[in-house]
Amino acid sequence: MTRMTEDELRALTDGELRQSVGYWGGKLAGQRQKAEYYYLGLAKGDLSPPEIEGRSKVVSTDVRNTIESMLPQLMVKFVSGDTVVEFEPTQQDDEERAKLCTDYLNYLFLKRQNGHAITYAWFKDALLQKNGIIKVWWDTRAEETREEYKGLDDVELAQIMDDEEVEVTEHDSYPDEEDQEQRQEAIQHLTAQAQQAIQAAQQSPQAMQAVQQIQAQIQQIEQTPPKFLHDVTCKRSKKGGKLTVENVPPEEFLITRNAKSIETARFCAHRRSFTMSELKSMGYDTKKIELSSDDSGAVMNAERVERLAWDDEYAYLNEEHQTIDESQRVVWVSECYIRADYDGDGIAELRKVTRCGNAILDNEVVDVAPFVSICPIPMPHKFYGLSIADVAEEAQRIKTSLLRSHLDQQYLNVNGRMYAVEGQVNLDDLLTSRPGGVVRVKQPNAAGPLQPSYGDPAGVMHSLEYMEDFLENSTGWTRYSQGNDSGSLNKTATGVNIITNRSDMRLDLVARNFAEGFVSLFRMMLKLVTQHQDKEVIAKISGQWVPVDPREWRNQFDVSINVGLGTGNKDQQAAHLMNLMQVQGNALQIGAATPENIYNAACELAKLNGFKNGDKFFSDPSKAPQQQHQPDPAMMKVQADQQNSQASLQLEEKKHQWQAQVEQQRNQMEAEREDRHKALEAQLEQIKVQAENQREAQRLEFERWKTEYEGSVKITQAQIAADQQNNAALIQAEQAANQVVSGGESDPNTQILQTLQSLVEHLARPKQIVRGPDGRAIGVQ
Repeated sequence: MTRMTEDELRALTDGELRQSVGYWGGKLAGQRQKAEYYYLGLAKGDLSPPEIEGRSKVVSTDVRNTIESMLPQLMVKFVSGDTVVEFEPTQQDDEERAKLCTDYLNYLFLKRQNGHAITYAWFKDALLQKNGIIKVWWDTRAEETREEYKGLDDVELAQIMDDEEVEVTEHDSYPDEEDQEQRQEAIQHLTAQAQQAIQAAQQSPQAMQAVQQIQAQIQQIEQTPPKFLHDVTCKRSKKGGKLTVENVPPEEFLITRNAKSIETARFCAHRRSFTMSELKSMGYDTKKIELSSDDSGAVMNAERVERLAWDDEYAYLNEEHQTIDESQRVVWVSECYIRADYDGDGIAELRKVTRCGNAILDNEVVDVAPFVSICPIPMPHKFYGLSIADVAEEAQRIKTSLLRSHLDQQYLNVNGRMYAVEGQVNLDDLLTSRPGGVVRVKQPNAAGPLQPSYGDPAGVMHSLEYMEDFLENSTGWTRYSQGNDSGSLNKTATGVNIITNRSDMRLDLVARNFAEGFVSLFRMMLKLVTQHQDKEVIAKISGQWVPVDPREWRNQFDVSINVGLGTGNKDQQAAHLMNLMQVQGNALQIGAATPENIYNAACELAKLNGFKNGDKFFSDPSKAPQQQHQPDPAMMKVQADQQNSQASLQLEEKKHQWQAQVEQQRNQMEAEREDRHKALEAQLEQIKVQAENQREAQRLEFERWKTEYEGSVKITQAQIAADQQNNAALIQAEQAANQVVSGGESDPNTQILQTLQSLVEHLARPKQIVRGPDGRAIGVQ
């Protein structure tokens, strides 16, 4: 077979383009256009009101309400956290690289590509217009940016000049004024020093050497080249390309009619507009485009006009506005992916053929068409399935008709019609409606209200309720799932949970269909970064700067979707996770669970509670410092026995030490007690001696006094009894003190000693003889 010529390739792509679905519009374009105005609630098409003045034009918005209610839950399932997909290793010892691959690609999608906005548009296209299309490719377009720098020194200028991505377009150099001022100040300072040195040299010839040194310094400063600053204008061209993910409007995507999927399709294409500047930055030869006619028929596409006409009354106008700037001229380009035997070997290969009018801008072999499609309700053996708008349109159309009829009836009842007998009523008075107005009639019954028709409002409301149930059964999205049914408060919680769970199952099925799209998307992203990213980059992942080199991955990982597709609402899922974590806690003790399992469950629980990232509350065990591997149980038992023996020895040694300390403290206390006892005995003996001396002295004094006055003074028996009591008290106190000393108390009673001391002092006081009026002794005090 011979090699295909360029004209044959052009004819082949022309035929495939014209035979593709949606190229000319057709039934598919009409269905998607209909979904657009149903969503916007426009009274057009089969939602148009009757061409009668005064009739209601209200439109029910069931399509919009259903789609906007489903979107939040779908978005939460996929992009509420930092991980959309997870990569699982297919080879041993690849866990760390698979984890790094997961973090880096999720970082590229969510941070670099604004994955939330891309996912939102992707899901909304699918829910509204059958299929949502995403295009992912490695963009080699050269991005040129203009940069200006002022006041650069020589080192900074050299750094900019050495940058391979920078081309200096303007360069201006000028002396540094600050450097010149510093040089002048230095010269003036040295000149002043030289003058002082000259004056000193007149007195000391040795100072001339200092003058010569200062002159040499001044000469060196003057000969040093001045410092220059630089103002630079440069152009930075980023090379190497970047990963790009972009939403494709449904009308811009074309595919062969009998296609079942993008992977197996014979032909698919992306038809979109570019400026001449964009095409040139992509590396295409713009001379071919200037000589060719571009395909601008897509400008008048009905779907596109319907989307833009909501807020643009000139949406149907051609984008090719007149401009004198050739770089901003807009042309339409078809990027075709076609299976053709171009090289004549009898086997069709997938080729990328870029067309602009009759010109072929690009023709190369590719691995895969860079498109990913999702559909909420796929149809078997077809590429295009059903959208949520398709199954909700019938309910919206009927509810719109019922609402209009009910409102028209209400309008007629409020503004009732009148009858008038011809020639018997002044019609001008009858048509002029004002408070207190007069209608002139020729007879009493010449005018009056027609009998109004009240219709059947209860029947209309019943029909509307029936259509609401019809809509819920069609879409699977109930008012309970939306959370806007106040009547559900009067129903049992079990019944509402059953209805909600059934609705969630329908939504989970849609989410599962969308999840397959994420699998394809991230596989393409992995393939592109491993093929085209040829250098290591530093990316901030999970709060840390990590070096990433995709060349080490070599596309060997499988993709596992990390989506919350469990049944039940968030509260039920949170309760299930709590129960699961309790089981994990018990399983951790017997080795049936790992800290990583518990960490993952805790992160999922944090997400269900509304937090974006569970890392704020829990630490990843895999990032903790590595611990030594545990030995086998026998070794652990031996080590435990050794530790127990060692602990017993340590305990026994500590016991002996404690007993020795107790014995030492007890001996010390005994010694202190013996010292106190001896001191007490000595003190008591001294008190006894003093008391005995005092008593003997008193006895001698008393004997002397008795002998002296025995003949003339009669001592009363009471005084003698008191003296005897004093002596008895002294003897009793001595006995008590002896008992205290002989009792061996560790702490002597100081109060008893003080009492004895005071008693001895009392007895030791000198006695005075009391005499009567006649001079005779009558007593002692």
